Amino acid sequence: MFGNRKIGTTLAILAVAGMGAFAAGCGGSSSDDVQSAIDDANQQAEQIQNDVNQQLEEANQQAQDLQDQAQQQVEDAQQQVEDAQNQVDGSDAQKQVDEAQKQLDDIQQQVEDALNGQ
Repeated sequence: MFGNRKIGTTLAILAVAGMGAFAAGCGGSSSDDVQSAIDDANQQAEQIQNDVNQQLEEANQQAQDLQDQAQQQVEDAQQQVEDAQNQVDGSDAQKQVDEAQKQLDDIQQQVEDALNGQ
């Protein structure tokens, strides 16, 4: 009785192993499909990364352009302040200095607001 049980167990093990081998042999196209799906996903991920990098480059360029414009405005306003300070024409000169200083303060506030995203 025990001998038959060992033979039955051995046959069951061989049968399961045989089915596993058969299934592995049949799975060739399935593993190709999986590899193809992985390759497609990797290509899509690479394309997305490229798109993101391009968008970041464009955003950085726009930010640099805005910063350059703001810097030019600040320099222009500083020049106006210097010009006004160089003119010594009584109260009119002080008025020009005050106006130029106000413009400079306004531009600097705009630059700070732009850099802070407001």
